[in-house]
Amino acid sequence: MNSRVIGLLGRALQLEMESAQQHLTRASLASLWGDQALADHLTRLSDEEMGHADLLTRQMLLLGYAPPGLSLAPVRPGRNPDEILALSRANEWETVRFYEESANWFRRFQPDETGALFAHLLEQELGHVRQLGG
Repeated sequence: MNSRVIGLLGRALQLEMESAQQHLTRASLASLWGDQALADHLTRLSDEEMGHADLLTRQMLLLGYAPPGLSLAPVRPGRNPDEILALSRANEWETVRFYEESANWFRRFQPDETGALFAHLLEQELGHVRQLGG
């Protein structure tokens, strides 16, 4: 097992779990503010991030590697709907940059099913950025 692949999968899982937690917290806050459209949108994004986490977990298990315990970044909820969207876009761009670099590494050094997964998740995260107006 390539330690680089294990590291990339672990970091990807961490980013997806952080994004899910961030989106879900912000969705709850938007709901408390009465902005149900924003809350629903962020809840859908959180669900999609959890789906990504599931794909990564499955890939780790297929490769014979148990997912690591994770320490997630503190939640930054936002003070208003505009800030919520800005923070969510920033999270998504961080994830996009990670997947872009990782997918490029896989293309150059190890073009396999894990690399295909990273390329797929890159496209998904770019879609999230577009959905958030970025």
